[in-house]
Amino acid sequence: MIGHWKSEPHCQHQSFAEHGWGHVKSNLEWLMAFLDVDPDCWLLALNCMCSVMNLTAEKVLGWCAPQEVATGETPAISVLLCFVFWDIACCARHANKQPGSQKGQEIRGRFVGFTGMSDTS
Repeated sequence: MIGHWKSEPHCQHQSFAEHGWGHVKSNLEWLMAFLDVDPDCWLLALNCMCSVMNLTAEKVLGWCAPQEVATGETPAISVLLCFVFWDIACCARHANKQPGSQKGQEIRGRFVGFTGMSDTS
């Protein structure tokens, strides 16, 4: 059957993957413009956007999240409520060996994504 499937480049209505990528790309462009994200951080923003989209319910999937359809388990979305991409975040500086710095001193940075998003336990 695959040999009979014909699709043309730049015709998103023929390729489901191109249509899906268009949706991801438009969300990414909106996120970066809305939050004034540094253009060099586009890959971090893309990774975070895909993580959020994998946990967000979609009508075409019967109001299930793509991760839920793939694994059969309902994902926890509480991690999405803590931070928004590019938020200012502070974290503890551990085992810092720089002269003049104190152990336990906080440093300021930006939230750029989640760790362990594929782990549903």
